[in-house]
Amino acid sequence: MAAAIARQIGPMIVQLGEGVLKSVKRFGNRLSLTVEHEGQEAWGGVEVEQDQRPSVDAVERVLKASVGKPIEEIGDLDVG
Repeated sequence: MAAAIARQIGPMIVQLGEGVLKSVKRFGNRLSLTVEHEGQEAWGGVEVEQDQRPSVDAVERVLKASVGKPIEEIGDLDVG
């Protein structure tokens, strides 16, 4: 699911797989993700095209069910 190895969010850089998923919010075909890492929150997003598979509904279900889990576990989940 992740598209980058590291992402700078504010003053910190979050490496791929670091942190814990804290929340998922949907805005149309976009999902806003909040991740907590070392006591700070970082934000990111996922945009799913309408005809893309898996669908935004499927990705949202899997991510919402994964709130509280480490990001490294979520990256290996099957969304099919």
